[in-house]
Amino acid sequence: MGGRQMTSTLVTYCSKEKRKDKTPLPAVERYLSERIKGVWARSQSEDRPMLILSGLLGLIRPDTPIMWYDRLLLPDDVGGMVDLVSHQLLGFRVQAVEYVTENIWLVPAVKPYHDLLAAACKRQSIEMVVTEANA
Repeated sequence: MGGRQMTSTLVTYCSKEKRKDKTPLPAVERYLSERIKGVWARSQSEDRPMLILSGLLGLIRPDTPIMWYDRLLLPDDVGGMVDLVSHQLLGFRVQAVEYVTENIWLVPAVKPYHDLLAAACKRQSIEMVVTEANA
């Protein structure tokens, strides 16, 4: 009874630095982040799905066209976004998550993103493994 190994979806969070073009750009082009580009390259080389966690939009695909925005996810925002991200996990048919993040103790501003994804995964009984970004 050989089962197929579950492929985890790579997830990382957005970045403050963004291209300021006035027209929509794919998220992977809008965000100016070596971390995001590295996760994107890894997702392609491993043929694994990837999502980006935005403090404004929730989970988006790297090719999703987005406008420029400036919105840092704050601790008080997490509770209000868990429903959205939980539903997005279902919509994207995510079975497991490998979350690529900076160390939340060294970069405290990224902790709300971790907390949001962890809460949404818990709500959907989705396993989440955390990998520290090589930065």
